[in-house]
Amino acid sequence: MSNIKTRPIISSCGGPSDRISWLLVKLLSPLLHYVGAHIVNSQEFVSAIQKCRVPESSCYVSFDAVSLYTNIDNSSAVKSLLELLNNHSNEVSMWGFSTSDIEILLEATLACNTFRFNNIFYAQKRGLAMGIRIAPLLAIVFLDHIEKASLTKGILFYKRYIDDVFAIGSSRSTLISTLTELNSKDVNIKFTMEEPEKDGFLPFLNTRVRFCNGRSEIRWYRKQSSKNIMLHSRSAHPTYMKVNVVRNLKRTSERIAENDKESEEAIQRILSENGYNNGSTNTWRPFSAPDGIALVLPYLNECTSKQVNIVVKRSGLPVRLIFRPPPTLREILTSSRIYESGCDAEDCHYCSDQKICHLRGTVYMITCDKCGQRYIGETGRPLKERLDEHRRAFTSPQSYPNNSFSKHRTAVHTRESPPLFKITVLHRHLEQPLERKIMEAREIKRHNPEINSRDELAEALRLIA
Repeated sequence: MSNIKTRPIISSCGGPSDRISWLLVKLLSPLLHYVGAHIVNSQEFVSAIQKCRVPESSCYVSFDAVSLYTNIDNSSAVKSLLELLNNHSNEVSMWGFSTSDIEILLEATLACNTFRFNNIFYAQKRGLAMGIRIAPLLAIVFLDHIEKASLTKGILFYKRYIDDVFAIGSSRSTLISTLTELNSKDVNIKFTMEEPEKDGFLPFLNTRVRFCNGRSEIRWYRKQSSKNIMLHSRSAHPTYMKVNVVRNLKRTSERIAENDKESEEAIQRILSENGYNNGSTNTWRPFSAPDGIALVLPYLNECTSKQVNIVVKRSGLPVRLIFRPPPTLREILTSSRIYESGCDAEDCHYCSDQKICHLRGTVYMITCDKCGQRYIGETGRPLKERLDEHRRAFTSPQSYPNNSFSKHRTAVHTRESPPLFKITVLHRHLEQPLERKIMEAREIKRHNPEINSRDELAEALRLIA
């Protein structure tokens, strides 16, 4: 185990600095226009290299910055960004902020780099936290600072996507000299070099590039480590989502290498492995009113979704209809919190293997420990608050005469002490009330719980009828 290298990715999504980080990205992203080597995707790289005239005697390689994020000194990255901002302050809208304000916000954002594992809190001591929104921008600008002091006169072409560089030099010695210069500017930043394969092709991003007689030849490329796993044709997703996946894959390939037979054959093989054939498919798109409010509904099946789409379209409601597919096994079985030792609350009656009492937006099932009868409910509040209400009704049935649990206690456990609850979370992270109600109704129909009242059962059946 000591030989296994790990790299914690600290996500700041929803954290205390997330909105500040979002603001900084919106404010500072225009600075990337002044980073000469920066490219945003493979298409921009292809466009740039097709315009480049390359002598036959030139050489081309790729550089890769090793573990870039975790090896960047935060203070140096902030200094590089502020220097670029000062140089172009007249071209960038500051929205009323001063340079010192930006520096304070950057330092506050980067300080939020803590995480919890096994109920122990840790802080990242060196490098950028990869889960912070502003981290990629800082990394790009920091490397630009290094490159400006490293590139030699013999470099004919130099483009970089974050930490991956494609470089063309007048000679191999020029490229090696550039690599040496890049590695000498910061003790923690090291680049490796990759040269073309035997056939002359050099992989870079989603492309393979080689030069013949001074002209570039570009092909679409997927890494050998790629499992070619995409949204399967039989998965429980709307048809329009599957069509978009296939269309985007083909468009990406065509933009990189149009009319390339080898790329077309590779795409057909990938599509076939994921259950897609060459037949035509009738597709549809969910209704979307201009500037409409998002209406998120769970995706049940193709027929139901089409009918809902027709009803919403006829209603003329100012909404954007979004169908959310059911959670995948990966989403259900993986969680950044799943390895915590358990609930840290004293005398928690509900958490056993996992901490669940804090969850919001859940559909849950309660099983009576003595008789095995079940109850299914939903709540948008912390689960503990709702379960405490059930427990109070179970413990003091005379105070809640109309509650399902007070009726169950009176009818089944009249002369017994209140039994314990066994809690099962059936669905989590359902933010929309209608979505929770529909999923609750589906589970009630599936399990036919004994403790739910007749009114609750009837309402559930009416909702999904």
